[in-house]
Amino acid sequence: MIRSIAVLSVVLAWGAGCSREPVLLRQVKKVGIVNNIQQQLVESVDAEKSAVLAVTDEESKEFAEQSRRSAAKIDELRASLAELIEIDPVRDEGEKLAVFDEKWKELKSIDARLLELAVANTNLKASRLLAREGSATLDRFTTAVDAMMATSTDVATLRALATAATAVARIQSLLFVHIPEASDAEMTSLEVRIGTLSETVDARLRDVGPSLPASAAKADATQAWADYQRISAEVIRLSRLNTNVISFDVSTHEKRTATRACLDALADLRSAIQGGPNATR
Repeated sequence: MIRSIAVLSVVLAWGAGCSREPVLLRQVKKVGIVNNIQQQLVESVDAEKSAVLAVTDEESKEFAEQSRRSAAKIDELRASLAELIEIDPVRDEGEKLAVFDEKWKELKSIDARLLELAVANTNLKASRLLAREGSATLDRFTTAVDAMMATSTDVATLRALATAATAVARIQSLLFVHIPEASDAEMTSLEVRIGTLSETVDARLRDVGPSLPASAAKADATQAWADYQRISAEVIRLSRLNTNVISFDVSTHEKRTATRACLDALADLRSAIQGGPNATR
């Protein structure tokens, strides 16, 4: 009788072990998926940071696409995890997954806006436009003004031309300050100063018009100034969009907070999964 009871106990213990083994395997699998989600999340964030800091449109777009691919992989892993959790329903696991879903949704919403800003690169484009075309056009204007000054001995004319050249150079400096500026009020202040300097250039060129004969230098100065005004307006337009400045701010503050919340939610979910079988069986 005692021997029969012992044999029965062994059989029951073996059977319990067999029924428990798939649960434990699924538990290990679920933990592995959570770890993979965490890895993909870190890779997505890293790629997003690179997209924000990239110095070319091509690099920004490539890193942004890498970030999106990691995000898509997280969605796939999350779906697989939900299926496994449904097989062995555990209250804590379901609740923790729901919390992660909420935090992940918030993070994806931030990323959608952030990556669009990062690849726009308007501040970078404004800086390049000003440094290349702007500087070249400023040189054209200065060269033409120098040529005009060489043909005149009138003090008032020379002073007016020097004032015009100085004003354009100051505009160039203010535009370089405008590009990285984050404050709308400060940008408006800079634009007012640029506008005043532009009026000075127009006035001084009008002043010397009657005193200087028509010449190639005079025509070049007029054309260079018109070209520079066009470039200046485009630089201000791009700078005002401020996509690089905004994306950097969002990445540094809003995205950092949302990422931390996601990682914390994953850690809580992992803890719930690891304690699941012991807590319910």
